[in-house]
Amino acid sequence: MKKILVTGSGGIGGVNFVRALRATKEKFFIVGTDFNRYYLEFPDVDVRVNTPRHSDSQFIPLIKKTVSEHSIDFIHPQPSSEALVISEDAELKQKTFLPNSSVISHDKLTTQKILSENNLPVARTKTLSSIDELQSCFEKLGDDPLWIRSKKGAGGHLSLLCKNHEEAKYWINLWIMRNNATLDDFMVQEYLPGQNIAWDSFWYEGNLIASYSRERIEYPFKHISPSGITGTPTVSKIIVDKDVNKLCESAIKSIDEKPHGNYAVDLKGDKNNQMNITEIDSGKFHTTTPLWGYISSKIFKQDSMFNLPYLYVKLGLGEITEPEILGSDIYPDQTMLLRHIDCGDWILKKDGSKVQVL
Repeated sequence: MKKILVTGSGGIGGVNFVRALRATKEKFFIVGTDFNRYYLEFPDVDVRVNTPRHSDSQFIPLIKKTVSEHSIDFIHPQPSSEALVISEDAELKQKTFLPNSSVISHDKLTTQKILSENNLPVARTKTLSSIDELQSCFEKLGDDPLWIRSKKGAGGHLSLLCKNHEEAKYWINLWIMRNNATLDDFMVQEYLPGQNIAWDSFWYEGNLIASYSRERIEYPFKHISPSGITGTPTVSKIIVDKDVNKLCESAIKSIDEKPHGNYAVDLKGDKNNQMNITEIDSGKFHTTTPLWGYISSKIFKQDSMFNLPYLYVKLGLGEITEPEILGSDIYPDQTMLLRHIDCGDWILKKDGSKVQVL
């Protein structure tokens, strides 16, 4: 029985990753870590290890100790922050299936610059060397509201749609006054009001093995978030769009000459719903990608290779060396995923039928 370590296992993505592996016929011994000792109770793991945050000097030593004590065969770091620090450690990197740390470390601004240099569509963006530059940002980027967002992080961190430069100034200064951010953490972008698309892909030695797209439709408790974005969606829908596939494949190849591992792309439509790439997470599954893997095994009854976390682990273990090309759009078009706290997870199929997942 292979032994797998899942870091960040108490988060939604980590719980779903473990769930996806448990949905297959193969048995795994799974060790889960998380800095939150309460959330660590959620995943169906065999051993639980409470760690400090990834930024703590004791994080890597404790991960190494856990790997040694449990003879771990493969490490899956679910949060991108933990993927980065683990990829930077030569000893631990050998037990992962991650892109190079230089690719994982790209923040949103760096990604935007690379994409723009490769003539790929991105939102017009400005950075700030002084808070007083906000007025010129609004003048140069247009009269419409502008999106204030963080260069790093997930879940809409530091984000707010601001109507004018005064509003943006208040927002940024609030974070700075609370010592929760610096001016350099922010960037200013044109507002993209169109569709909100997520594209997940899995690559092996430069070849695209599988991908799928979905539209994010609703977020949980969006009324309590100033940005309306709270991370993982409660309502999403599988879509098939060849233009999105082509754009995202080009984007991945622009940031990594030989993609290897998981790459998640966020896109947003402009006023005419022309897609712009807003973010690329290298080495990371989107939160619900493992859940779609579970659904693939339990509901769609697809071959186990369509359960991407399982395929990823098998390749990472070296048990598969020549993976079959599954192609794009691996899940049924127009299938909706409905989920909310204490409400269960449901699949709404194209024909209108409904199936409870969890």
